[in-house]
Amino acid sequence: MLRTNPRKMSGRRYARYLAHHARKNNVLIMLAVIFIAGVAAGTFMAQNAGGEATSAVFRIVNEFIENRRNTVILRNVIYTSLSSLAFVAVLFVCGFCAISQPAVVLLPFLRGIGFGFSSAALYMNYGVSAAGFLALLMVPDMLISTIAILLCCRESLRLSGSFLNMMRKNTKEEDYPVKIYIARYVAAVVLCVISAFLESVLYFAFANYLVLG
Repeated sequence: MLRTNPRKMSGRRYARYLAHHARKNNVLIMLAVIFIAGVAAGTFMAQNAGGEATSAVFRIVNEFIENRRNTVILRNVIYTSLSSLAFVAVLFVCGFCAISQPAVVLLPFLRGIGFGFSSAALYMNYGVSAAGFLALLMVPDMLISTIAILLCCRESLRLSGSFLNMMRKNTKEEDYPVKIYIARYVAAVVLCVISAFLESVLYFAFANYLVLG
């Protein structure tokens, strides 16, 4: 009588599980890859940028640090969330356009470029001392808010695709209800605000212990 190896069975089960969820979230995975490509492009641009571009990044970061030191947490939350919410607002509008898919796909790439360029420029100028600043004060907010933005991208592609199908079929029947679209965007806004609050708390707790330079 043949015996099956429990470890092989377990490995196949997990492989099928991962494959199923990868197919189910293929759009989200594609958007994440686009964001990572933007980070790589931004890093490459920082490495090959002139001194004026990197100096501008340093000035922005220094002003950012000084402003945070002289501002209460609530105002920091507002300032931090604005950049993410700007992406969310643009994506929300794009969802109502049947031909906005290229713009929706481009936005994660642009966000990746911004993060990659600023992170690489900081590391090039400050070396290892920038690692703690990035890990505690930039990456957590960027990671959480980017997840929210990628989820918004997926929802915008769904609604935009729904309107495109309605145009092609010449029908008024919705493939994707607008009420669900709005509800998920509200959740994304909440996630961005939570991310900004976390970043502000981390800055308040650790900024005085992190030294650039």
